[in-house]
Amino acid sequence: MSDETRRRVFEPFFTTKGPKGTGLGLAVTWGIVARHGGTIDVESKLGAGTTFTVRLPVSRDVPAAEQPVVASPPPWAARILVIDDEPAVRTVLADILSEHGYTVVQAGNGPEGLAECEAGRADLVLTDISMPGMSGWDVAAACRTRFPTLPVGIITGWGDQLDPALVERHRVQFVLAKPFMPNDVLREVGKVLTAMPSSEG
Repeated sequence: MSDETRRRVFEPFFTTKGPKGTGLGLAVTWGIVARHGGTIDVESKLGAGTTFTVRLPVSRDVPAAEQPVVASPPPWAARILVIDDEPAVRTVLADILSEHGYTVVQAGNGPEGLAECEAGRADLVLTDISMPGMSGWDVAAACRTRFPTLPVGIITGWGDQLDPALVERHRVQFVLAKPFMPNDVLREVGKVLTAMPSSEG
């Protein structure tokens, strides 16, 4: 596979199989391995083949049954703006957030998202980085200038490769690396909103 495909291979809904693929198989696999403290390394050469190496820690103790993490309810009825050019990803995020009491506004690109911000329909912005035309960094920069009190979170398949200085310069509140789990989303959104004054008050 190409270098770009290799870098994106664990992103939810990313597939090279067209309509026949869901893009969830490797994302789910990555999530299972990560929850068990393991890693997956990928080595690939275009036209030659691909090797996935899974490493899992060895434990001599029998672990206690893992308790599911229960996300706290939202501190207030916040409006979350989700900006992503992939409808499937937007839908997943909207379902996660709305099921836990948030109001979700969706936008398919940066300009649409900024228009929603102009209309005052967002208390927090959650934007993908890799979008055609206007990237998530562009959205974050525009929000920093035009809506300085509006917090922004970034969604990316490159979470462990982002320059921390770039994140800080754009005043990004948090980074969600794909593939993300529902509690990752709820935890990060909840932390930011808890520290904010309610727009209802």
